Amino acid sequence: MSHDDLKNVFDPSPSQLALLAAAERLVARHGLDGASSRAIVREAGHRNNSAVTYYFGSREVMLDALYQWRSRPIGEHRARMVAELVAEGREQDAGSLVRAYVVPFVEAVEGLRPSSWARYTAAVLQHRPLVFMDEVRRDVKRYEGVEVPVAGTLDLLDMMRVVACDGVEPLAGLRVATTARAVVAAVAAWEADDERGDLDTPPIDVLTDQLVRGATAMLTA
Repeated sequence: MSHDDLKNVFDPSPSQLALLAAAERLVARHGLDGASSRAIVREAGHRNNSAVTYYFGSREVMLDALYQWRSRPIGEHRARMVAELVAEGREQDAGSLVRAYVVPFVEAVEGLRPSSWARYTAAVLQHRPLVFMDEVRRDVKRYEGVEVPVAGTLDLLDMMRVVACDGVEPLAGLRVATTARAVVAAVAAWEADDERGDLDTPPIDVLTDQLVRGATAMLTA
């Protein structure tokens, strides 16, 4: 993917923004297979059936753009947290690593309320192998010359692999992948409850605390 493909992605025009938000909602509700270009155009309120092609070149580039757009602030937040824990010598502290994974994701979802991002992420992960990190890292190589926010998250997951299962592969990779997926699934379920106005939805700070505790235990069990 080139700079031209992702031009203005981090500061999308109103028309681009409408398409990105529509794609996010539809994928969150119906999965990747249920979010055709035509459906996205209708959801966005565009009259031109070729709007996706016109503004992004293709559906695939639009979905790449969506991930870049949403992931950038999350990646920047994670990078700050990782830099702080490395500076303090806590790069092998499982709880600190898990917190750096969980907190930026949860806070992003909270900031977007009503959010579809966690469910979108869960839907995308359904099309990845169980241990998804290596495949995603191979995909990142397509983005030559483009700063990819997910690269920092992959580095964090690699740090988590060092402390999981004593770093012994392939168990460490499996443990990290299942831990990461559990976090995404839990936040996606909370997001859906929040959107419905479910009275039993736990407060976001309680969710965050329990996710960090549970994911740390899962990573190090």
